[in-house]
Amino acid sequence: MIFHADGNSFYASCEQIFRPDLRGKPVAVLSNNDGIIIALNKEAKALGIKRGDPYFKVRDLCTMRHITIFSSNYTLYEDISRRITSIYMEYAPDIEEYSIDEAFLFFDKCNFSLNDWYQLGHELKQRIYKEVGMPICVGAAPTKTLAKLYNKKAKEHGGVFVYEADKADALLASTDCGTIWGIGPSRAKTLFLNGIRTALDLKNMRLDQAKKLLTIQGYATVRELNGIRCIDKITRDKKDVITSSRQFSIKVYDMKTLECALVQYTELAVERLRQQKSECGAVSIFISTCNYYSEDKNSQYANGAIAYLTRMTSYTPDIVAAARVILPRIFRKGYGYKTIMVTLMEIRPAAYQGHLWIDPMEDEKKRRLMDSVDKITNQYGRGALTLAKAGETSGWEMKREFLSPCWTTRYSDFPKIH
Repeated sequence: MIFHADGNSFYASCEQIFRPDLRGKPVAVLSNNDGIIIALNKEAKALGIKRGDPYFKVRDLCTMRHITIFSSNYTLYEDISRRITSIYMEYAPDIEEYSIDEAFLFFDKCNFSLNDWYQLGHELKQRIYKEVGMPICVGAAPTKTLAKLYNKKAKEHGGVFVYEADKADALLASTDCGTIWGIGPSRAKTLFLNGIRTALDLKNMRLDQAKKLLTIQGYATVRELNGIRCIDKITRDKKDVITSSRQFSIKVYDMKTLECALVQYTELAVERLRQQKSECGAVSIFISTCNYYSEDKNSQYANGAIAYLTRMTSYTPDIVAAARVILPRIFRKGYGYKTIMVTLMEIRPAAYQGHLWIDPMEDEKKRRLMDSVDKITNQYGRGALTLAKAGETSGWEMKREFLSPCWTTRYSDFPKIH
């Protein structure tokens, strides 16, 4: 059996954990720079707010309907996700972290009864709510596709819904095929034109027809609906290129401020590099005014450059130093910059590289230092330990007017009991 566990309105629920006064009330979360609504709970949806709405268009409606708005607090969300995953790992022999709010739990060698599966699902749901404060739903089925579907239906069954072979077809017959995992709007339209309207119709498709209309992925989906596992656990591939970038909240005109942003984004990229146990041989930076639609051509400027490192590394100070060297080459005075992008290239698996003129102990010291930085970052959140230059700020940072505290990762933000 496979469990699909999913946090309900995850971002909004994270914000409500430490705000009990907001439980049962409408909450919405904004994207970077407070641009659009990217998450909202059922109470906010009921008031007419939709995911993807630009905030400036619905600001007055949110105020009138008393919808509480938050800027995205990814440090908080990632920490809550990590806490939930640690509980999943106590239950399942194997798990797949599908996204920040979703996971598949594999119970391949567990021969439980239907009641056992329900009991396990409810125990998991109750424990996560008790220990973390996150409401979740659990769908249980023999395949990942069915588990996703049963998770969607779990809200109608007390938060936990378990597959029963003799009742599965009735459920599929009442389910639109477009809601099945892997069948998007385009494929749903193709299926509709070929007389396939329900998930049961999809299950009963001839496999040769499924492969012809939906490619090999659709073929796998049909087999999964028949209870045959075809979509295995996904192993995340290591990236060949790692990029870190954001738009600034204001235009940046001086190189000193631009350099602060460069250091911060390079730190983030190198952290991701170490997470996948890799090293890079080059770093590229790109700066832009982003005035692509401006009629004033003199206000537009964009340029980039690449710095090649003397040896493969994941040591943040060395990569930051290389990036800072090439920034003056592409910076031009008089322009208001809105974005900077850092890209790590020539990525290879981390490996010891002896060097004639470098003491091996120096490499070991660097490795230990970066390990310590990563451990502190994981425990206390991003920015807990950083290069001095990255700590300089002057208003360019991402716009987050409604940012909640980092309740779980910053000592000064820890909840206080009076």
